[in-house]
Amino acid sequence: MSGTLTASASSVEAGEQITLTYSTTSANPKNRVGLYPDPVDRNHLGSAALWAYTPAASGTAVFATEGLGAGNFVAFFLADDGCAWLADPVRFTVRRTSLPEYRSAFGRGGSGPGQFAGPAGITVDQRGQLWVADTGNDRVQAFTRDGKLVRVLAGRLKAPEAVAVDAAGNVYVADTGNHRVAQYSWWGGFVREFGAGKLDNPRGIALDSAGRLLVADTGHQRVARFDTRTGAALTDITEKVSSPQGITGDGAGGAWIVQNGRDVAVVRYNADGRAIGSLEFGPSSPADVAVTASGDAYVTMPDHGRVTQFGVTGSCRVEFGSDALGAPLGVAVDTAGGIWVADAGHHRVVGFGVAA
Repeated sequence: MSGTLTASASSVEAGEQITLTYSTTSANPKNRVGLYPDPVDRNHLGSAALWAYTPAASGTAVFATEGLGAGNFVAFFLADDGCAWLADPVRFTVRRTSLPEYRSAFGRGGSGPGQFAGPAGITVDQRGQLWVADTGNDRVQAFTRDGKLVRVLAGRLKAPEAVAVDAAGNVYVADTGNHRVAQYSWWGGFVREFGAGKLDNPRGIALDSAGRLLVADTGHQRVARFDTRTGAALTDITEKVSSPQGITGDGAGGAWIVQNGRDVAVVRYNADGRAIGSLEFGPSSPADVAVTASGDAYVTMPDHGRVTQFGVTGSCRVEFGSDALGAPLGVAVDTAGGIWVADAGHHRVVGFGVAA
């Protein structure tokens, strides 16, 4: 043997990537790394489940695992398109994707405190409070994770569809019926408005890591951006934007934007507003998206009554919630592992979680 082969992990969840790092003194354009189901006949390998050429003297081969299925696998580093080993093989396991489970729900139809009328948007602030755009009641309500009502923002809003909260506790509301964004202080006092006279039917809102306010300006087929410190309008995102709906920041200055116009998709953008990837949905109609720190994306599908989870490579991992949800619109994730859904069909908030 004339090389080494190591794996980035001994176990990964289906849909996650695994990286094989290799080195050899016998570089060849047709050297390759192949992944084989275990057990495997090491003398007669047969066809690899996945493989990649590794022409350099050293480097990495990265594989998405969603197509492998759950089980044990062996990675071989092979010479010149053949079966001669360049290094000792390495083993790893692909685990089944953990299905998010129903945990709790709160709220019911009505206009009283803690009740809802078609809630559309939801977010979780840094204190773990849930802020819900109670669209049909022209207000936003905040709750603890166990459903205790904390605060109500009302009186100036008309059919709000989305809400976002910054690190200082300032609350931004997509005041859809008034065609603007309304900002409130952490204690509920009205501060100012963004985009009055310039927005048309804003339906999604988010904050990015650069301190910009992102607004899905649905009627104008764009995502408007504002400076949260000065209120000034910044450069719009217009590339591949078609009837934008829900929106979330990706933690790196970019954003994921749900679109239901010419193309039905969730499109990812970098900090400069360029499209860099997408999740395609065909005839379905996604409503909102939330992204975890690890890169998993959760997308609500109101016409199917469920939430779809995608891995970091864009592959569909699991679908859940069909036994608990009516018309799921807003979705949010929090640092405690909760997945929160504004269920407009049942006029409530539903919480899911992944078993530890």
